[in-house]
Order: sequence, then C-alpha cells, then structure tokens
Amino acid sequence: EAREVNEFASKLNWPVIAEDPISFPQAIAHTPLFLSDEKIREKLAPESIIVIGRTTLSRSTNNFIQLANKVIVIDPRISSIDDKRQADLLLTNLPSEVTSSSSDTKIWQNILELAASQIKEIKWSEQLAAITICKLLPNDSALFVGSSRPVRDIEAFAAPRSGVDVFANRGLAGIDGNISTAFGIATKYKSSSAIMGDLTFLHDISALANKSKENLRIYVIDNNGGGIFSTLPQAEVENFDQLFGTPHNLDLTKVVAGFGVSVSKVSDLKQLQTAISKPIKGLDVVVVEVPSRESNAEGLKEITQRVSRAVRIGINLA
Repeated sequence: EAREVNEFASKLNWPVIAEDPISFPQAIAHTPLFLSDEKIREKLAPESIIVIGRTTLSRSTNNFIQLANKVIVIDPRISSIDDKRQADLLLTNLPSEVTSSSSDTKIWQNILELAASQIKEIKWSEQLAAITICKLLPNDSALFVGSSRPVRDIEAFAAPRSGVDVFANRGLAGIDGNISTAFGIATKYKSSSAIMGDLTFLHDISALANKSKENLRIYVIDNNGGGIFSTLPQAEVENFDQLFGTPHNLDLTKVVAGFGVSVSKVSDLKQLQTAISKPIKGLDVVVVEVPSRESNAEGLKEITQRVSRAVRIGINLA
C-alpha cells in the first residue's frame, strides 16, 4: 500500500520518483519531463535504484532506471504472475529493517524547483486541467485516472500531495470499462472523482444506462479524439485522423444529458476551479473543453524543452 511505501522511502531517505505523485508527498515531481534529456539522465544516474511494483509508463524514467549499476525490484507479483521479471535482486516484500543511507538529495530538490518554475507558466490545456483537478481534490476522497493521456499528464505535471487514494486500470485493459471502474471505486468512498479522455469516456458510455448512485464527479477531457497519438511518431502518417485521431464530433453534454445525468461544460481555468469547488452530490459529469490535439502536442513538446533547458542551465550542463 502507499502508506507502507511512504514509510519505507522515509526510512531509506533516497529521492523518490512516483508514477502517481498524488499518493507520495515526498516524490520529486515532473521527472518524465527533465529525465527525457539524455545529459540530465546521465548526470543523475545513481549507483542503485529500487523499483517497487511495476515500472512506470514513462519512457524517460525507464531509460533512467537502465542507467543504474544495480536494480532491486520489490513486488509480490513476481512470485506468481510476473515471474519473468529481471533485476540484480528480486524481493517479494518490503524489508522489515531499513537503515537510512546518505544520498545527494540537494541536486534533486534544486532540479524540482527549476522544473516547477516552468510548469507554473503553463496556459489553459489538458495539462493545466489535470494539475488543477489534482491540486483541488478534497481530502479523504478517491481519484480514478483514465488510461492514455490523463495518467501520463498526472505523472509528469501533478504536484505531490496526500489525502487522496488514486486508482488506475493497467495491463491489457486499455480504455475498456473506465466509467464502470470509477463506479465501483465510488461505492467505497463518501466522495470520488475521475479524470478520463473523451474517447475513453465514450468507449464505456453505456455504463451510464445503469448509473452510479454514489457521490462521483467525472471530468472528461474533450479534445475531440485520441490526443495521445498526436504526440507519437504516427502523427505524420497519411490519413492520421481517420486511423488514429478518430474525432467523435459530438456534443458530449447532450450525450450525457440523454442518459439523465447532470452535466456541465468548462472551457477555461476559472470555470474549472468553480466546478471543482462545488460539493459532489450524486453523479455528475464535467466536460473540460481544451485546445486541439495538435496544439496540445506542440505545447507538450515546448514545455518539455523549456524544463530541460532550465534544468541544464541550473545544474551547469548547458
């Protein structure tokens, strides 16, 4: 559990990289951005890395893990499900005794401040929406994170905090059943939220026919299609929109209202903040209208370059 990992990390006193920074308040935020820079990765390459559970979706973080001289994996699933896992040391449980060891955390904290200074400049976008929702979620609540871009945006842009239990589907599930999963999680909490993309939401739209009676708010990031593909190499292929972008061209507020579900739309930061501040009573959906998929891809590229440049200068790599 997150509590056990946090206790272990506090005793060990090493820098923490978390795929889910919302559950790990001591984590170094924005690592997928600055670790995408090869020179920064090499500068920070450690002697040893401990990987707890599955590795992240972030390619840059996985590339960083490969630079360590020694990799230790701690995951109970390696004894049954993930029995092909490879590392220098494999453990199924967290060690009961942990001795704090010295680690140069000062450079990591310096890099965090440099990266955060650039993140503050982000304008209205999918990333700013994710940052804002995660920051303002009430304590003692749950958050379900949809597959594809939302889970990656939270890993790269959300600030570490505590007070929220975070869930996400992994493995072969893809975007199947994300609304239904959020419904199930909501039965165990007084208040829950979910963030998912428009295609993920539409893929399980029939779940609204048997809608949850719990206190659940679903934030749907609407960029009219599969935004993640605009950030991948196939963005340049012929007939990209038909094959990968797959725009739905739907008014999602009308679609949701057709199921008898309370729905609203926001299209800027102030409107989103107002929507988040309202108490969650029963099921409601907030459609978050964001700029185009193409502009989002450009924005991601720009902010990654800005963070990399700021960090390089700050740690004398420029």
